[in-house]
Amino acid sequence: MPHILLYFIALLSLSTSSSLAKLNQMPVEVLGFWRLSIATALLGLWVFVVKRTPFPKIEKRLWWLALSGAFFFGHLWTYKYAAKNTSIANTMILFATTPVWSTLGSIAFFKEKITLRLVFAYILAALAVVILLYNQLHFHGANANGDLSALISALFYALFMLAGKRSRSEYPNLIVSNIQYFVCAFLFLLVTFYTGNNFIGYAKASWFSVIGQVLVPTFLGHFLFTYLVQFMNLSVMTCGKLVEPIIGAIIAYFVFKENLTPEAFMAFALISASLIVLFAPSIFKAQILPEEKR
Repeated sequence: MPHILLYFIALLSLSTSSSLAKLNQMPVEVLGFWRLSIATALLGLWVFVVKRTPFPKIEKRLWWLALSGAFFFGHLWTYKYAAKNTSIANTMILFATTPVWSTLGSIAFFKEKITLRLVFAYILAALAVVILLYNQLHFHGANANGDLSALISALFYALFMLAGKRSRSEYPNLIVSNIQYFVCAFLFLLVTFYTGNNFIGYAKASWFSVIGQVLVPTFLGHFLFTYLVQFMNLSVMTCGKLVEPIIGAIIAYFVFKENLTPEAFMAFALISASLIVLFAPSIFKAQILPEEKR
């Protein structure tokens, strides 16, 4: 039961990311730098100073871990851009396609077999994207760019999980997260220097957003979610993420007065059906807790 409770806390925390990003007035790269550098410092202090964990040796799997951090950077940059340039509902609905792209990556890189069920799931997800963006497929203007960025963010997150899978079995979760956060923060730092944006001088609301993103979607969301992978069935966890667009849309309604369109409801229904088709066999056959963890 404690793991289930933590899981729902993680889902709720991840659902706040779009609203917190929209509240922030910093450029995307500045927001990303402060969020990930603070998270890196706090987690590093705990891992290497308090816990006195030795730093991992540089080897092939460590490079895969660094690559996953780079993909995490790509995901966060495009996700924050989407949150600022399209509706939160569109951002979260398009990002909900992540499990589909992760499965496709598993087929390509881990030689998993493709099935008719998988093809059907892709068709449903593709229909959802077309319905949601039917009037915005000109690929110009702020909203269209934001929607496209949300879809790209889903692809980056899938790559982030696939690259991390190559190295996660070799390192503790604290080490994995700390290195990913460090690489991500460093890339945001380079982009900030390149764009010439200021690191300070922003309104209090923006700093509140930074702290909120460190504590809520980063530590109570991403970190907690990856921690629970060792205790809960991954397919169940992935399908449970379908509630994120609903929670995010509710938060956006109260905070930013965003209304959901009929197209958004249809798109969410199709993506839900797509992911249910994709993961239903695993959900029905698998137990929430593996035998060895019970």
